[in-house]
Amino acid sequence: MKKLPIGVQSFVELVEKDCVYVDKTNYIQQLLQSGGSSFFLSRPRRFGKSLLLSTIKAMFEGKKELFEGLYIADKIDWEQQYPVVHLDMSGITKTTAEIFSNSLVHYLKRLGQRAGIELTAPSPAEQLFDLIEELYNKTGRRVVVLVDEYDKPIQDTLHKPELAADIRDILREFYTVLKKQTEKLHFVFLTGVSKISQVSIFSGLNNLNDISLDGQYAGICGYTQEELETSFTEHIGHLAASESLAREQLLEKIKYWYNGYSWDGETFVYNPFSTLLLLEKRKFDPHWFDTGTPTFLLELMAERGDFTPVLKDELVVSRTFSSSQALEEMDTIALFFQTGYLTIKKQIGDSYQLEIPNNEVRFSLSNFLLPRMTGKTRYEVKTLVDGFRRGLEQEDQETAIGNLRLLFAHITYDTHLPYEAHYHALLQMTLLLMGISGQAEVHTDKGRPDMIIQLPGLTYVTELKYTATPEELEVALAEGMAQIHRNRYYETAIGKGKKVWLLALAVTKGQLAYSAERYEL
Repeated sequence: MKKLPIGVQSFVELVEKDCVYVDKTNYIQQLLQSGGSSFFLSRPRRFGKSLLLSTIKAMFEGKKELFEGLYIADKIDWEQQYPVVHLDMSGITKTTAEIFSNSLVHYLKRLGQRAGIELTAPSPAEQLFDLIEELYNKTGRRVVVLVDEYDKPIQDTLHKPELAADIRDILREFYTVLKKQTEKLHFVFLTGVSKISQVSIFSGLNNLNDISLDGQYAGICGYTQEELETSFTEHIGHLAASESLAREQLLEKIKYWYNGYSWDGETFVYNPFSTLLLLEKRKFDPHWFDTGTPTFLLELMAERGDFTPVLKDELVVSRTFSSSQALEEMDTIALFFQTGYLTIKKQIGDSYQLEIPNNEVRFSLSNFLLPRMTGKTRYEVKTLVDGFRRGLEQEDQETAIGNLRLLFAHITYDTHLPYEAHYHALLQMTLLLMGISGQAEVHTDKGRPDMIIQLPGLTYVTELKYTATPEELEVALAEGMAQIHRNRYYETAIGKGKKVWLLALAVTKGQLAYSAERYEL
């Protein structure tokens, strides 16, 4: 059984260690045949971008023996080798703009030394220019430039706007070199998270092809369903045994947790990092969020009080919504998409429908946001969520709602939004932290209840109403229960061997009322 390539970002190392490699070389061949020579790909952190660039590097360096059995093995002329400049921008020190510039200079010097080239220019841009020039003169071949995480120095300093702007200016000059040296470049590929408009690569490189939302490259990173099942067959078998589940049941659970990412609304892929850790640790945990989440984005959302991306079941945006980002005003929804918290579920005409991709992201966002939205610590939130669950399980609705009431009691002014969906989202987050999906907005032939809460031996058919004032709570509560009866929402729950409770909630800022009835046939 082949090893799992956890943390392995080098294609050479992956092959030498006999790790599983999900063959993506068909996409590389597609790039080579497209007629273009400069490409940009946006994908979230830890989604396989580094391994993709490492594979391209090994290919251009002519390491044919590593590609035996892969799609591209017999598709290219392996005698045609090229000098490669492979830049990983994620490790450049960026405490200050001066330190960042010096760190980048030293990094380029080391790259030059490995190629037998002494670089002496004082600035990063001049060093890159000279490196390409010298490699071209030394080998007589045009140069391949691969840039991994081109925007990470900016993303990591967004919480310090002046530093981010200074680093952006250094990178603008740095990436302009790629246009100046076009005639000496054979192939250019840049990866990152966001497309920052003021960085010159998108205006300077006129022929740069952004393939991020191109359907023919939708599966270039991440694992498709077929790739998961064929490449990890034995590992899936071991996990199924560990979980005491049939293979098909296990595959559905893996899909619910880690699938759902798409950049065209048609091809859906698994988060590769989380999938590998699941198969290794055999635990369904938020692996990607715990190690790859860009904290700056979540803090930015909390700072702005803009929770729109996670308070709506879906968002409809124009097809150009993520085309560029201005550093001075980063768009939250576009950033949520680019960093992997939202994904394209389908295309609607000239628009995209965005949703949270899977349970891992929903659970993680709930765990991060609920404390911030309720003004409580994570420990306090966990205590109240656990109390809410115990009350429901024991059919003690007064205790259950008492905990929910305390959880929602201190929603700050900045995070309180005066509409029902806001509280639906809060309740959904609460259920997710309980390990329950809640089946929000389940459809029946007479409408749809807000929530169906499934517990061992129990089902709660729930309707939630929002009111602008406390005086309206009782009326809203009565209407919620009447709506459950009138539309017979409980019909979706009866006949399944569980007790059924009807639960109406009415909420306004700082107050929560409830009404509960046991359904009897």
